[in-house]
Amino acid sequence: MNTKVDSLNEMIYRQIKTDIMNMDLEPGEGVSVQKLATTYGVSRTPVRECFIRLEQEGLLEIRPQRQTLIAKIDPQRVREEWFIRKSLEFAVVDKFMQNCTKDTIVELNVNLSMQARALAAAAYRDYFRLDKDFHRLFFETAGEGLSWKTIEEVTSHYNRIRFLSFRISGVDRGILSGHEQIVAAAEKRDSAALKEAMDRHVSHVWEELHDMMQKFPAYFKEESRQQEVSDSHA
Repeated sequence: MNTKVDSLNEMIYRQIKTDIMNMDLEPGEGVSVQKLATTYGVSRTPVRECFIRLEQEGLLEIRPQRQTLIAKIDPQRVREEWFIRKSLEFAVVDKFMQNCTKDTIVELNVNLSMQARALAAAAYRDYFRLDKDFHRLFFETAGEGLSWKTIEEVTSHYNRIRFLSFRISGVDRGILSGHEQIVAAAEKRDSAALKEAMDRHVSHVWEELHDMMQKFPAYFKEESRQQEVSDSHA
């Protein structure tokens, strides 16, 4: 095993994925192995291998002998990814409560303070990172780090909706308020209240989805967008 090569491949993969998730590479944008190899200052080989991984994750659409596109956001996939995330977040609540200590609550509150500062500074990229760190802590405390890794790997369409909303509309104060309610329930050791607070928090994505579909129709898969509109009027 060539550790140096593996490390380079992983670095390039993470950089390209970050640029896709941060919308620096926009949905529907054409890309090529050569273009990105030049952009990141590497050979074509690691980029080509990254393309395979990103296609498997639903972030690239590779059309052999034609072109490669950054995958447009699929509203149906957003729904499916949301279901996975919600199911796993609910599943770790009891184990989180068993393992939650005073130090855990302190760490959550420190994160909340940093979120508040990012919100005040309109630093949406920092807020998005802190938001993910906040939720990751619940899984790590529960001893279910693999479940969080799974969420990170399969919720690319869901997370692009959230990031786009932050970038365009700013961070809704209600999101931070939802986090505060989650921590308050954890401090009280109230599992039912924690699940209710999480349910309200993760369901916020539907407002973001419809808003972003109206503002940026070109970012979404056409057939799925039409189906979403039909379902909303049913």
